[in-house]
Amino acid sequence: MKILKIIFTFLFFINFCEAILKKGDAFLPFALKSLEGKIFEATVENGQLTLRQKDASGNLLSTVRPEVILLDFWATWCLPCRAAMPHLERLYNQFLTEEKNKGRLEFFGIALDQQGAAVVKTFLQKIKLSYPQLCSPTSSLEAGLISSPQEMASMYKIQEIPVVYLINREGKIIYAHVGFKEEYIKELEDIISSLLSQTR
Repeated sequence: MKILKIIFTFLFFINFCEAILKKGDAFLPFALKSLEGKIFEATVENGQLTLRQKDASGNLLSTVRPEVILLDFWATWCLPCRAAMPHLERLYNQFLTEEKNKGRLEFFGIALDQQGAAVVKTFLQKIKLSYPQLCSPTSSLEAGLISSPQEMASMYKIQEIPVVYLINREGKIIYAHVGFKEEYIKELEDIISSLLSQTR
């Protein structure tokens, strides 16, 4: 019986370790709608991360090729997610105060509440966040694009939250973290600084 418990624990640990995407895994392209109704479409084109912003009708508003994208998977009922938010907001504003970083760094919250925009909007009236919160599906017809937050969670192997991913300009995941501790914000800051300091 003891051996069976050890085997079960080992298998659980292996499965848990493989629960999220890992450093070096390929970024999975998506097209999701923000709380404000804008569509954010992130892909990799010619080996370069490409982000298009469109209006609710699908008309192109802008195209940028960021050096780094941060994805924060969260939900309104998740207490560690709430604890992380002010720190991520501070980090986002810290980098975006430098003009040279505009268009080179993008943060996105991926809200996983089943009720979608309605509940997220109410929640975010209490906690103000500057970076876009993607919480609604799109009717993207492009093959290979994830088009809903729930599909995003499934494809990114999210089993518990919060989860933060950093994606580099080649479309590779270079950092993945489950849960929240203040110390990991410093890790994020250092990695982002390093990526933004690299020459093109």
